[in-house]
Amino acid sequence: MRHGIAVNSCVEFPVSAKIAHMGDFKTIDPIIHAWAEARGLHVYTGHKQNNVRSMTVYIWIGQRHESTGHIWLDPPNELGLVGIHAAQGAFRFDDAVKPEKLSAALDNLHDRLFENKRRVEVL
Repeated sequence: MRHGIAVNSCVEFPVSAKIAHMGDFKTIDPIIHAWAEARGLHVYTGHKQNNVRSMTVYIWIGQRHESTGHIWLDPPNELGLVGIHAAQGAFRFDDAVKPEKLSAALDNLHDRLFENKRRVEVL
């Protein structure tokens, strides 16, 4: 709103910019599974009656095998962006990335979870 006048900032996207199967993990499943397999992680695909994609990330700290946190993903939205989320204790992260950036975003999030866990261990 500028000087009492409402300004409409909605942008119409052409149909080609939208994902054909919005809410479907089919387009990103190969990326998620390849990323998880390379790290020895399991991708959970169902929770109760919901279609989900989530992973619990584990690391070795000394002699202990501990969780650094939980990562979960949203399917591509109408803009083609994948929601990427993580949590561990007070740490929370939420972002949205293009599918071609998903693997790098998961690497970054994995590192952030590890750093958070290491910092908490020191305290």
